[in-house]
Amino acid sequence: MRNNKNLIPAYYRLADDIKRQIETGELKDGDMIPTEGQLGETYGISRMTVRHGLALLAEAGLIETVKGKGTFVHRPRLNQLVIDLQESAAIGAEKCRYKLLGVKLIRDEHYIKELKLAPDGKVFLLKRVLYKENKPVGVEEKYLPYLRATPLLETQLEYANFSEVVAKHQETVPVRNDMVISVDVLNAEQARLLEAEVNTPALVIKQVIYSKDDTPLGISHMVCHKDRFQLKATSYTPF
Repeated sequence: MRNNKNLIPAYYRLADDIKRQIETGELKDGDMIPTEGQLGETYGISRMTVRHGLALLAEAGLIETVKGKGTFVHRPRLNQLVIDLQESAAIGAEKCRYKLLGVKLIRDEHYIKELKLAPDGKVFLLKRVLYKENKPVGVEEKYLPYLRATPLLETQLEYANFSEVVAKHQETVPVRNDMVISVDVLNAEQARLLEAEVNTPALVIKQVIYSKDDTPLGISHMVCHKDRFQLKATSYTPF
């Protein structure tokens, strides 16, 4: 009979073991963990496998490496939360659907400036409605810079989340997503699309995705129905 433990990748077993030691207090905040070579010898795995395991721990916020000094335990900061910005995760539904209302090319001075385009630049506006259980949850508007010879395909845009749309639209690699959450009231069009009353309070989520050189690559505004939307966060990314 096969041992299920043997089916778990070695790098995951390493990460899970160190995670357990941190959570039980065997390893305390600020403690230095063994080197890659020492961990490889202890667990009987290669340095590359060790690196994969440490990468999981770093992504979860449980360790951090200080150049020239080593890798140290970094207990999760409970006041720092990670939010999954995929629309389906944000509304707490494994399955959701979208209705693409349209894609058009506009000249909007505000977004031309915010996207740092030339004064004669143009902006793509994508608008869609997000549904959960056949009820409208949010109205989203995406603003992307117009790039010559880079068309937007509606069949792809209807299902892609915002970061995927930005990545597909241009060759520049997106590296940062800044978010601002605020409260507003629904205007007439938003109320109609969300099947609600005008001036009903709503949550507004603005995202701006940037390149490595801090150039804004895309802007998203999502206005969310107050009774159908929930924003989830965790203090660190589990694995």
